[in-house]
Amino acid sequence: MEAGFAAFEAGPSESFRAEWAPRLPLFKTLVGDAQRRFFFTEIFANLELAPRAVQLDTIMSSWRPDLVVHEMAELAAPMVATALDIPYVDVGYGALIPRDLLVAAGSAAGVHWAARGLEPHPLGGAFRYLYVDPCPPALQNREIADLAAVQAMRPAAGETQIAKRSEVLDLLPPGPVVYVTLGTIWNTDLEVFGVVIDALQEHANVIVTTGHQNDPAALGEQPDNVIVRSYIPQHDLLPWCDAIVAHGGSGTVLGALAHGVPLLVVPQGADQWSNAVHVVDAGAGRRLLRHELTTTSVHEAVTALLNEPSYRRAASNISEEIAAMPPATDVVAALEALL
Repeated sequence: MEAGFAAFEAGPSESFRAEWAPRLPLFKTLVGDAQRRFFFTEIFANLELAPRAVQLDTIMSSWRPDLVVHEMAELAAPMVATALDIPYVDVGYGALIPRDLLVAAGSAAGVHWAARGLEPHPLGGAFRYLYVDPCPPALQNREIADLAAVQAMRPAAGETQIAKRSEVLDLLPPGPVVYVTLGTIWNTDLEVFGVVIDALQEHANVIVTTGHQNDPAALGEQPDNVIVRSYIPQHDLLPWCDAIVAHGGSGTVLGALAHGVPLLVVPQGADQWSNAVHVVDAGAGRRLLRHELTTTSVHEAVTALLNEPSYRRAASNISEEIAAMPPATDVVAALEALL
């Protein structure tokens, strides 16, 4: 709203997970695409779609937009837009979601389409018009070649403008800097932070952000070369980091690689397992699954990132790919062509 846009609420509130998670505790045991399938079918389609569609109906019927732009995990917009005969654009947030997951989502969403008298779409409405792709080629799912209409766009996390150099960097002694983050959602396992700090504190400077949900003091007293904060804007850190240990969220991965910084990915949920595979396949980092996470394995992986030039070269190559992608302002013409 401060930027001059009208904003409306649609769908469950931010406390939604606290409401459904106790009823579906087994989701925490799922990993990889099994967990993603659970979210696309049980949460995004079965729980979120209907209440969001009711509110979108009201908003879109009265406001009557000429075009709808939605992100790929939001399944109500394609259905409501179809019912109102409004074209829409699918926007990715990382690598293209595998088709089999979208087929599962489309099947789960189909009952809602049918209830409105619409022919269910096999992919939940995806790719009927234009797909905006924020993923650099080196990290992309090969299925992208099967889409008829794709518009590349430099991801927001890939914009390398620097707001300011974080003052915490000036508190560290000379030496390599490793940034550690588990993002803002999948960051509840404080043991992961502890293992990583124990593995690195004698070998590098370490900056840890725990997320606002966690108290940095819960990780205990730290030596001078380890700084723990709840939050620091990543663009204030990334240009001065030598390696990153992260959960593998798309924003963190793309932000790190936009600055040519290699990653150790320790996936916790959502699309993070897939992102980890893409990073490893591109040669820009390493991956450790939860059961592989030890002080020894973390130390060995980060030491390789710091000392083996191939990781930095691969990350730098992806940085060049991201820099070459069209900015959002250039994508507007592709959107206008749909009107």
